[in-house]
Order: sequence, then structure tokens, then C-alpha cells
Amino acid sequence: MNRKTRAILSVAVLLSLGTAAPVWAAEAPPAPQVQQQEPDFVTTADQAIRDIRTVGFVDTDGSKLKAIVLSYDRPIPATAVDASTFAIEDYGMTLREQDLTQGTSPGALKRVYVNDVPDTDAAGGKASGSYVILEVNTDYQTGRFPRSYAITMYAGVTQQKAIRTAEGIILPSDQAVTNYTKETYVGYDPQTGKSRPPESYNYAKEGAYQIKGIEGYQLHTIEDGTAFHATHCFDEANGKYWDFDLPYALYVPADYSPQKKYGLVLHIHDAGSMSSDPRLTLTESQAAANYASASFQALAKKNGLDGVIVVCPAIAEFYSMDAANPHYNLRMARDNWTLSCAEPAIWELMDAITQQYAIDPDRIYGSGQSMGGMTVMAMAAQRDNYFAALLPMSCKWGNNFNKEYPFNGTSYYSMPADGKLVWQKDSDGISSSMIRRRRPSAMPLSAASCRSRMRRASIRRCSRAMSAICRPGSTVTTRRPATTGC
Repeated sequence: MNRKTRAILSVAVLLSLGTAAPVWAAEAPPAPQVQQQEPDFVTTADQAIRDIRTVGFVDTDGSKLKAIVLSYDRPIPATAVDASTFAIEDYGMTLREQDLTQGTSPGALKRVYVNDVPDTDAAGGKASGSYVILEVNTDYQTGRFPRSYAITMYAGVTQQKAIRTAEGIILPSDQAVTNYTKETYVGYDPQTGKSRPPESYNYAKEGAYQIKGIEGYQLHTIEDGTAFHATHCFDEANGKYWDFDLPYALYVPADYSPQKKYGLVLHIHDAGSMSSDPRLTLTESQAAANYASASFQALAKKNGLDGVIVVCPAIAEFYSMDAANPHYNLRMARDNWTLSCAEPAIWELMDAITQQYAIDPDRIYGSGQSMGGMTVMAMAAQRDNYFAALLPMSCKWGNNFNKEYPFNGTSYYSMPADGKLVWQKDSDGISSSMIRRRRPSAMPLSAASCRSRMRRASIRRCSRAMSAICRPGSTVTTRRPATTGC
């Protein structure tokens, strides 16, 4: 740094710190010039800020930003920064009042402190540290989830006041430091069968954010070749069988042992989060994070299990089946009352997991929201007494089990009761013939199984069980009289 630059920065420092520059009398003779090595103590925020990252969590309305972390090239005294030192931008601040179901000031800067690690601190930080933590307001709820968790994790920060440190002064900057790029999203409208108008969003860069609560999940993706390969999967819309790869996320307790017994929870996302990225189903709601939480796992152990394994399939809106079907629609619980081939693919995945891990067959549960909730209810009808409890959320009954009844003039195809994916006996070995003697012979097997189960009030009892296990301290009776809790 040359003498002229240092002089300009020194004046800027004095002005930013509110100190008046010295004034010399015009008549005073100039002081003798002494050649000295001046300390290089002035820098700018653009030079001093090394990195910006964000920390989030999964709330009931999806992933949410909790804090922004600025990494500086030197220790910052806690007394040198406060909320007025910075201006921020984040996804929460873009929300309008009509987007909120409760709370105010989403994403607004709440408090600022320094830390010696790039994370939040419940105690309020340290006296000095190289990381400045900017916590934002999370006390709000929205009525919708954005297109991606990466949208909720973006942030930008502008240092708008000087920061005095032991190593010198860091001048403010007009330039924000950010962790995102702007991208365009084009969605699909199932009502029209056409693409929606393009939408632009800020997406946090990969590796520039952390979402807590889902770290324990293994991601099985198409890209890395670990997705589940499903075969001979029937689609009720066209009556054909399909083979394809099903991505999913899997949580297995860290202390898993094949000599123990575990529960299994299937959770299916809604149609608004259809993607081949398993992280989307983990972040669109709090369900997956709750099931993997220490409190839920402890509750399972309290009620006779050694833990709970959780599987979350990721259903894409479209899948490239072959050259003739490059955009095959995998949406389940469709508006025309049909189930796509993704539903039997989930059955195949469930069967593979129950064979691979030490799963208690009496402690298998299903949950889902909207499309996912309708799908787990349809699945329960296909395997009588398979699920110990269901927790469908924000949905209605999503299937018609008599496909001979036309939908808008078109009749579709009933899922075959092959005895493998769709059972002909329930989990207690009761055959379909016994069920049919109690019901009209024209009724499809899956509907008869479902109504037989409802007659025994198992769905009602199991829904109560699943709801209660999500409340710490609850103990309830599930479908097996000798079994309690999870």
C-alpha cells in the first residue's frame, strides 16, 4: 500500500468512526518530514471477509434459515459489532404478509455476536472470534414451501460500519458478500399439462450452507448409482409394467445392530416437492427430521424398540423411462384416481429394507402429507394389517379401488392382487376368500381388505398411535394387543 492510498484510507477511517480530521493553521511552518514505516492497519470488508455461510434447520413449514456466518481474516472483538454494523438479505425477508400464517418480520436480523467456531451459540458467543454470527428471526410460519431448500438458505451481507480490531480497522463496503446464484425454475401444471411461467430464485451454492437435523440420513441418488432399482411396477393409468430407479433417503440409527429389533417408518412427500433429489423430501416438512431426532428415537426405545429406521422415497414429477417415454409422469394418487408405477416401486423398496435390516414386522408405520398421505392410505388397503399405524396429513382418500367406474368417461386399470406386492392374505394369514365371504363378490380385493381393516377399527386405533408417538411421553396401544407405544 503506497503513501497516497494510506492517507485516503486514514481519512475514510476517521470519517467512518465519527472522528474529525485535524486542522492545521495556514501560517504554521511545515513540520520536518521524517521517513517512517507506517503500519498497514487499514483494510476493507471486501478484503477482510473470507467466506459467508448459512446455518438452517427444518421447521414445521420446511427448511428455514437460522443464522448467517461471516468468516473474517482476524479475530473480531465482541464489542466491535452489533446489529447496526450489517445489512442483510435472505429468503424470509422476501415473504409478504399474505404468505405468513403466523408471526411477523420473517428473516429479520435479530442479534449479532462473535464466535470461535462457524456456528450459533446459545450462550451468545465469545469475547473475541474470527466468526461473526448474525442470527435472524425464525418465529413465523408460512403457508407454502419454496421450490427448493437451497432457496431458503441463501443470504447476503453488507458491512455498513467500520470495525475496529487489534490488527487494524476494517472499513465498510457497498458491496454485499453472498452465498447464492440466481437461477430460473420452470414448473409443471398438472391441471393444464403444460409448463408454468418461468420463476427466478436465489439458490444457495452447494457447500455454502448447512441444514441441521437431517445429517444422519444416507442419500441414495440416481447420480451416484445408489438409487433403488425397481422392476415390473404396474401403473394403473396405462396398465403397463415399468422398470426404473427410485431415489430415497434412509436413516439408520448410529448404534444399529442386527441382533436388535427396530421399527420402520415410511414417509412420503407431497406433490409440491416432487424431485429426484432425496433432500427435498427431508426438508419440505419437519417429519423426516422428527423421526430421526434423538427424542423420537429415545421414545421408541422407551416403548420396547431399539430404535427406528426411516425411509423417505423421492418421487420425481417426470422420469425418462425410454426413448418413447422421456417424460413419464410418476405423480402418485393422481386426480384421475390412479396410482403410478412409483407406488409399487415403494413396496419393493420397503420389502428390500425389511429383508436387509432387523425390522419388527409388527412395528411398521406409514406417514405422508397430501399426495404422500393419500398414497400411504392406498398402500394400507393393498396390504391388510401391514402398517401398525398411519399418519396421513393434509389429504383425503386418494384412490378409487373399482377402476371399472369411469373417471371423466375413461376407465383405468386395477392394481393386480399378485400376492406379492398386493397381498391376498393379511399379515395374520387371513385369506382373501374369508374376507370376500363378508363382502360383495364384485368388490376388488384391495377395497375389501381395507374395509375389513376399518371394520376392526385398526386404522382408527393406529392413527391414534402414530399421532401419540410424536408427542413425547405418550404411550398408546397399537394393532397388536400386547404391543404398546411405537
